[in-house]
Amino acid sequence: MFSVIGCSRLRHWRTRKGGPPIEYSNTVGIVLVQIPAGTFWMGATEPAEELVKAFPGYGKSPDYFSDEYPRHRVQITKPFYLGKYEITVGQFRKFTQDSGYRTEAESDGNGGWGFNSESGRCEGRRKWFNWQYPGFHQADASPVVDVTWNDAVAFCRWLSRKEGTKYRLPTEAEWEYADRAGGTTRFPEGDDPATLVSMAHVIDMKRHPDFGHVQDLEFSPSETNVFPQTVGRLRPNHFGLYDTQGNVWEWVSDWYGQHYYSSSPTADPQGPISGGLHVRRGGGWNSFPIWARASFRNWNTPESRCVNLGFRIVREL
Repeated sequence: MFSVIGCSRLRHWRTRKGGPPIEYSNTVGIVLVQIPAGTFWMGATEPAEELVKAFPGYGKSPDYFSDEYPRHRVQITKPFYLGKYEITVGQFRKFTQDSGYRTEAESDGNGGWGFNSESGRCEGRRKWFNWQYPGFHQADASPVVDVTWNDAVAFCRWLSRKEGTKYRLPTEAEWEYADRAGGTTRFPEGDDPATLVSMAHVIDMKRHPDFGHVQDLEFSPSETNVFPQTVGRLRPNHFGLYDTQGNVWEWVSDWYGQHYYSSSPTADPQGPISGGLHVRRGGGWNSFPIWARASFRNWNTPESRCVNLGFRIVREL
C-alpha cells in the first residue's frame, strides 16, 4: 500500500509495527528508509585492551581506540530518513549534469586517488583520477568515490533545492545509531569478523592476510572481490540499510573531536562546533575488519578525495 505525495514518482510505504521498513523514493530515484527515534549506547562496547587482544595481528595499542570512549548514552529524538544505499555514480551524475557542478578533484587541478593497474596499488593524488575515472570500472549503481566532504554537502544542497525539503549528511550519532540498528556488537551480526562476509564488502583476508596501509596493498584487477561493488548486493541490517559496513567509507556531517565523547550532549549530538577534520564511518572495500566495527571513527580533511570514500544522505522529516 502506498500513497502519492505531490508527485507520482514519490512513493511512501506504510507498514505495521514489526513489518518491513518504511521507505521513501524521491524524484531522483534515491530510496531512503525511515529510522525511528530512540536511544542507544554510542562508542566501543568493550575495553580497548580487549580490542587489542581481539585483533593481535594489527599491532595496535589501547591508545589507538581512545576516541571511541567513553561509551555514552545518546538519544535520537526525531525519526529521520536515511539512504537505503550509498549515493551512486548514476545519482551523482544527475547532480553534476543538472547543476553544472565540478568536484574538487576536477576543479582544483590536483585530481584524486585511483587504482593503478600496472602497479596494482591505489595512488594519489593524480590529476587524471576523479569520480568519473577512479582507475576501475564503475556501473551507474556503483557507489560514487573520490568525492570530498564539500562535494557531498554540495550534492545535499542541490537536492534540497530541487525537492524543496532538507537533505544533509547524517550526524555521526545518527550514523552509528542507524548502523547498529539495535545491536551492541562490533559488527552487525556479532563480534567475529567472519560474520562480515554476508553483509560487508571489505578486504578479502584470505588473499590479504597481513595487515598493512591501504596504499601499500597490491590488488589484481582479475580478483573477483576488489573495488566497490554495486550497492545492495549483500544483506541489509535490521533497519533495512545496505553496505553500512564496507564498500565505501561514508562522510558524516561532524567535525572530528578526539575527546568529544567526554562532553557530548545526550540528545542529538552534532559534534564539535569547529575543527579541521571531518568524520567518516563504516570502512571500505579495501578496509580490514578492525576498521569496519560499528564504533570505529576515522577522519579526513574536508577536501580529501579517496578511492574508497563516498557518502549516504539524510532527508529530514
